[in-house]
Amino acid sequence: MKSLKYYIQTLLGKWLNSPIIPKDKTTGFSLVRSERSHTTLGKRAYAVEPYYLHNVQLGDYSYFAKNAQVANTTIGKFCSIGPNFCCGLGIHPTTGISTHPMFYRGKKAEHRQTTIGNDVFIGANVTVLDGVTIGDGAVVGAGAVVSKDVPPYAIVGGVPARIIKYRFDEQTIEKLLQIKWWNSSDEQLKQIQQHFDNVAEFIAEWRHFN
Repeated sequence: MKSLKYYIQTLLGKWLNSPIIPKDKTTGFSLVRSERSHTTLGKRAYAVEPYYLHNVQLGDYSYFAKNAQVANTTIGKFCSIGPNFCCGLGIHPTTGISTHPMFYRGKKAEHRQTTIGNDVFIGANVTVLDGVTIGDGAVVGAGAVVSKDVPPYAIVGGVPARIIKYRFDEQTIEKLLQIKWWNSSDEQLKQIQQHFDNVAEFIAEWRHFN
């Protein structure tokens, strides 16, 4: 019965020319097929099918898990983005008589560019609203709705997302942002792997990597 229901939903999705159909309570939705337009993927960057990507720049080594729906977004290097990620899908004004686009399309901005930095980890089932900037090294907990900017190396979670704590102390964060290790050469990246569990040692030894 479940397979028959899924088959009917798939046909309905194709008939409506929509890539999204309901699936079950655990995943929330499933994409019928992958769609990609005006999108660039950096070195060894990838998206697990199915996905919907429009006007997206995905940096080197970054990836989307399955069911990503992303538009008008720039994403840095070494980002890990979990399943069912929704980002940059549009704005509905709330101060007019109606929120329906037929009344304002072509008259008001419906999209804002969203920016996600480098080395950002985003858990499953996260939504990021248009125009938000997520700083380098940030972590977004599963199920969060990010409606405001997230500072570098902050850990946020909840609906709406709030800062829980920071990954490191202020001085360490400042040094990591100066180093910008994500711009390193392949040879330097090997050194980063060697010092992975000791951030203080990595910072102290960084001058020898250059």
